[in-house]
Parts: sequence; C-alpha cells; structure tokens
Amino acid sequence: MHTDAHFRANADGRAPIDIAQPPLTADWVARPGAHVAASVPRTLYFPALDGLRFFAFLLVFVHHLPSPANPVLHVLHEHGWIGVHLFLFLSAYLLTSILQAERSATGTISIYNFYVRRALRIWPLYFSFCFGVLVYQLLLHSERGVDWPGFAGLMFFADNILAGLRGYNHLPFAAHLWTISLEEQFYLVLPFLLAGFLGSSRSLLRGILGCWLVFIAVRTVEVLLEARHPLLWTSVFSADALLLGTLLGGVPLRYPERPVARTALVVGGTGALFSAALMPPIQVPGAHQIVVYSFIAIGAAAVTMAALHEPLLGFLKVRPFRYLGKISYGLYVFHLVGIAIGTKVTQTLIGNPPASATWWLTAVVSLAVTIALGTLSYQFFERSFLRLKRNFEAIRSRPA
Repeated sequence: MHTDAHFRANADGRAPIDIAQPPLTADWVARPGAHVAASVPRTLYFPALDGLRFFAFLLVFVHHLPSPANPVLHVLHEHGWIGVHLFLFLSAYLLTSILQAERSATGTISIYNFYVRRALRIWPLYFSFCFGVLVYQLLLHSERGVDWPGFAGLMFFADNILAGLRGYNHLPFAAHLWTISLEEQFYLVLPFLLAGFLGSSRSLLRGILGCWLVFIAVRTVEVLLEARHPLLWTSVFSADALLLGTLLGGVPLRYPERPVARTALVVGGTGALFSAALMPPIQVPGAHQIVVYSFIAIGAAAVTMAALHEPLLGFLKVRPFRYLGKISYGLYVFHLVGIAIGTKVTQTLIGNPPASATWWLTAVVSLAVTIALGTLSYQFFERSFLRLKRNFEAIRSRPA
C-alpha cells in the first residue's frame, strides 16, 4: 500500500523502508522479528490526514451553528455530526499505525508509554477547559447552579454514559465533550487488544469483526427496546469508526490501481459517509440506527484511503489545512465558545434581522474566534506537553 507518509532516513544514511509499502502483508505482520530497529523508520506522518481532520472538524462546527436557510447548508447542519465519526476513524487509524510501527521497530508495544502519550496529548487542555467552564459557571452564572454530576462525568471520562442516561452535560460549552470520554474508554483497552493481535492479521481481523458484531447486536437490542436518544448515540457501541480505523491501521489494504475501481471507491466512500442524509434523523428511533454507524465507518475508511492516494485530494496537504488539522483538537474543544462569541458579536453589530441574513457572518466570526483560540492554545499551552510527549515515543508522528 503506497501512501504519502514522510519518513526520515536512518542514522547510517540508508534509505528507510516504508512500512506502509508492500510487503506490509499478512505474512509480514505475522513475523515479530521481521525487521530490526535499525532498518525500520522512526518517523511516521500522513500530511493529507491533517487536512482531512480539519474538514471533519468543519462538519461538526457547521452542525453546532444555528440552522441555515440554504438547503445544502441545512443538510450539512443536520448531518454534520458524521464529522465526529470521521474524527474517530482517523484517530484509531493513526494510533494503530503508530503502534504497528513501534512493534515493528522494537519488537513490542509499550502500554505504559501509550497511556502517557495519550494523557499528555488529551488531558492538559481537556482538564483545563473543564475547570475553566466550572469557574465560569460559579463566577458568572452561579444562580443557575452547577451540574456537579456532569462535572464528575467529565472528570472520570464517563460523560458519554451520563449523557445517554440524563441528557447532554449542563455545564456551559461542555455538551460536546462526551466524545472525549468515549475515546478514552476505547483507548483504555486498545493497546491490550493490539498487543495480543498485532502479531497476526487474521487474529486482529477476527477480533475486530467480533467486536463489530457485538456493537451491532447491542444497537439492535436498544432499538427493539426503543431506547431514548442519545443513549445509543453517545455509547461506545455506536463507534464502529474506531473499530474499522483500528483494523485498517493494523492490517493496511492495497489501494486499487485501476481508475474505475479508484473512482468507485471515492464516490462510494463519500456516499457511505453521507448516507445518514438519506435516512431518518439519528434521534428518531428506528432500524436505521442499527446500520448507519457501520455505513459511516466504511465511508470514513474509503475517504481516508483516498486522501492518502488521490492527486485530486492533494489540496489536503497544503500548509494552511495541515496546520488547522494539527490544532483541530483545540478547535474542537473551543468551538462552542467560538460560536457563542460569534453569535454575540453578530447580534451586537447588526441586531436581530432574519436568521438567513446573519448566518454567514455568524459562521465566519465564530470560525475566526475558534481558530484564534485553538492557535493560542496550541502555541502557548499544548506544545509544551507535546514536546514532553516525545520522551515516550518510539515512533515520531507529526512535528510539534
């Protein structure tokens, strides 16, 4: 499988072996000692996927903006939540690819280092933001009271479970953070899963497919029991994208060479990713809730593979999109704050005319504020932890 991954040459000057190139086959993955550390590249980076990550964020951003009058934008607004699942696929794919490379380079996976890396990437901004919204609530809106159960859910990465049982978090600007809890729950078991299965692609395939069947079975039961929204939506059992991202990160597939097959993959993948637009709303109980997450996961996989290979998608690798993708975690965390500020600024500037007249201004101002907050967070706060994270990496990813 050929990708645009960037690798640095080995210290002895020999050209590195592209771990994403053939022979990354089932036989190669099955032999733990196939490559020694000196012959395996220690840097793995997919620049196009940074750009794709930014567009995943944009889908979520539009989903949380006020509803637009334009019919095309309205569809994106209603179904922009699929960007969350594209995020999930990209995250699982990249982390598994790194763990695969680590196992190839060192012969093992350091579970301790994996957890430290995830903590240094996620926790500083996450906990700072959570305490920030708590202080904001206490100082400026204490008359409303504090959602202490919701705050506890954030602290212990159980917010997705609480959201499914009692509704989204009531703390200001925190309703979207349930996705962080979902990811942290999955990554709690990921290194153990991969440590046992990365030595055999067949075992990994069976393990992932088994989990996938469990996910579908649980969703089927919930639909039959007419579980109220968002119990299924915020559950880890809707995260098919995490499973498929893990599978393709551990057992890469060869990208088709025939133009017809490549076109079919791009068109079919995009259609699958946006298949939710052809189904009833996700909050409406029904059989579509059983299959829609699988369709979206397959679409995310196809779009990601196309981003790595198709020349027409080369714009994803341009510097501005790469940078915005690099700071997309901060963009995601801050975007509800950005939308609140953008809405307030728009109302202050032009009052309260019809929503159609203000949507674009609100969107532009909100996005600009969000990018400013994400940039400041990354440059002056997150980067220091990312540099510390380097001490626990066997395989380098993107530069900090």
